[in-house]
Amino acid sequence: MTSRFRGELTVVPPVRMFIRKTGVRTAIDWSTHGADRALSGTRFQLLGDFGRAGPLPTDRFLIPGTRVDFGGGDVAAMTSSGLSQFKELLIATYMREREIRADIKKAKLQHAISWTARALSWGTLLSVVSKSLRAKADRAVALRKAQVSTLGGNLAASRISISFDMETAVADPHRHMLQAFDQLAISEGSWALKTSQHIDRVKARSMSSTVVDRIVARLARRTDPLVDTADLPLSLPVQNGRSTAYFYPGFVLVVDVDRSNFAIIDLKELDISYTSVRFTESERVPTDARLVGKVWAKSNKDGSRDRRFKDNRELPVMLYGELGLKTSTGLNEAFMFSRSEPCEAFVRAIGELKRVLATGAVPLSAGSKSLPK
Repeated sequence: MTSRFRGELTVVPPVRMFIRKTGVRTAIDWSTHGADRALSGTRFQLLGDFGRAGPLPTDRFLIPGTRVDFGGGDVAAMTSSGLSQFKELLIATYMREREIRADIKKAKLQHAISWTARALSWGTLLSVVSKSLRAKADRAVALRKAQVSTLGGNLAASRISISFDMETAVADPHRHMLQAFDQLAISEGSWALKTSQHIDRVKARSMSSTVVDRIVARLARRTDPLVDTADLPLSLPVQNGRSTAYFYPGFVLVVDVDRSNFAIIDLKELDISYTSVRFTESERVPTDARLVGKVWAKSNKDGSRDRRFKDNRELPVMLYGELGLKTSTGLNEAFMFSRSEPCEAFVRAIGELKRVLATGAVPLSAGSKSLPK
């Protein structure tokens, strides 16, 4: 049983990004020893009032035409104009990684088959008297083992190494953004909103004017497996967990869970907003959120208890921070955090970073260095 695998050990050329007040530019070093120049010429088609409360047990109180859906959009269509060389390199690298992983799976299977065949052959009388048969079996096992090792080296070399060169005017707000994010990530309560819709407060007997459907969202400092940087970028789930957004200096990389589609969004094109939200909490109350009041689950217009409901209970009103992320290319996300101050600081830091980047006239680009032929 024989197969042909990618045998050469090649590397993805490193990328250097210059973050300046005049814009963000990238340089791809194709002169790196062992760089896979074939990546440069490859083209692939991609696959593909602030009173709020949790969801109501029935939708008969919802006001038609007021629903807002979050987490939609097509990742492949979210990319900002510019950074074409970087995007082409990412596409080619993703596709090559898939090919190498498939080869590794096949090579490991063939190694297991060769090892089993050798073990079984030792039980036959012919192998005992024939040194050549034993040597042939040993060579087959060694060959498969070497193939797995070589492919593993190719997989490790398939990560894109990115270094960032930031001037002080950019580095300071970026550092503030990282610090705020780290504080935001330890919020006891963090959610991604799926939908938001106004309700008829009178019919619902509620003091809240809007209901939301939310899911738990986990923030972290981690990078995509194919991107290698000295500092771990910010990451948060988007598209209701179907994709992940990684915040790098100057841009946001969005990758879907299947890693078949991705987008590169210019940070200057990202609309980010902060809203202080009074949320009627009907689930577990985060201990790091501020209590700003209490309401009855079923209340009269003046907020007093509606005594017609036997099991009516008092609910806490918590002060949460709401983070909004939106682009003209289709990204539309909303998050809610129990720690409102870090949420506000995070939005303020990104706003300052955007302001600094917008002071220059040069747009986000991939530089003037052409791809090798």
